[in-house]
Amino acid sequence: MSNNKKLATLYFDESGFTGNDLLSPNQTVFSYASVESSQEESENFVKYLLNKYHVQNGEIKSSKLLRGNKGKKLIDEVLEHYEGRFKVMVCHKKFALSAKFFEYIFEPALSQSNSLFYGVNFHMFISNMLYLELFLKHQNAEDIFSDFAQLMREGGLEELKVLFKGSNEDEPIFLKQITEFAILNKEAVISELSTLEGTMTGKWILDLTNTSLFSLLGEWGEEYEELVAYCDKSKPLDDDQTIFNAMIGRTDKHYTERGRLKASITFNLREPLNLVDSKDYYGIQIADAIAGAFAYAFNESRDEDKYKLKWQKMGETHLSKTNLFPDISYLDMTNPEVQLNTILLRELLDRSQKGMSLTENMGHYINFIKNQLELEPIKLK
Repeated sequence: MSNNKKLATLYFDESGFTGNDLLSPNQTVFSYASVESSQEESENFVKYLLNKYHVQNGEIKSSKLLRGNKGKKLIDEVLEHYEGRFKVMVCHKKFALSAKFFEYIFEPALSQSNSLFYGVNFHMFISNMLYLELFLKHQNAEDIFSDFAQLMREGGLEELKVLFKGSNEDEPIFLKQITEFAILNKEAVISELSTLEGTMTGKWILDLTNTSLFSLLGEWGEEYEELVAYCDKSKPLDDDQTIFNAMIGRTDKHYTERGRLKASITFNLREPLNLVDSKDYYGIQIADAIAGAFAYAFNESRDEDKYKLKWQKMGETHLSKTNLFPDISYLDMTNPEVQLNTILLRELLDRSQKGMSLTENMGHYINFIKNQLELEPIKLK
């Protein structure tokens, strides 16, 4: 018999929405928050806050409240009141684009055995490598990301531009290898992207709303048998709820494992998503405050203050396990797994250049390299 609590009424809202534009310099972080609350509790609490802090417009909006200390104090009171009853997904947008790059450039060519590559965190190695090059503002990396983002937004499959035109001699070796791999496996990439043309999935392919909502619902589904979800209206959710409708009345449990991460991919919705107006549903205003707080806390361009540091600390117990953060530990060359992935990228490029299968006997090859590295690790000077 399940130990989960019976029913959760959840409210969701975002901060930092820029749709498919993940390279926006003004909004570097996307935050999607969820809070468990009744309509009555949230209404009473919001009205109490509006009165206590003399909020003029009659609604909690974090974008305005975060401009001053009084507004931050209000938001901090929200976090304290709902501590333990909210979960937040935070995504660094450039890293999210790095992960999308792997998903649509590497995965199509590796699809027959992609679990092998996820099992050794090859996806994290590539994603963090791309992010690092972007973070260091290597010019061609910026070009690659800009062109890739445009390609994904507009579906211009005939114009792969800088992404597939070749490498410059002065590029970092890993970036050259990644670019050349993309060129040599262009047909697999185009085939994958062409399936998205004209679909709602393709329209919002880089948006983080649906992914964040799905991940958070999966985590709430680990604690509650049934979920009712109220979401602030958004274009991505308005356009397509197919994946969420498939979870209505669903009681079976399934998980996905990608390297160090195990996440639930099923949950039980009592009814379809409720897309509502924040003025009428006070729980959405609570979620707005929470999403704004964590976007503020993890935005790299913000100066540090006591609230930012406090809210970052709260993230240790309230952030989703599927957050998209860069993690340079996946690039630590003293780690045998990173050494393995370095060799694996070279092997995939060699096979691509020779026209060989990228997946045949790959499990044996990975195990062989692992054993070799255990016997004789690569020594760095």
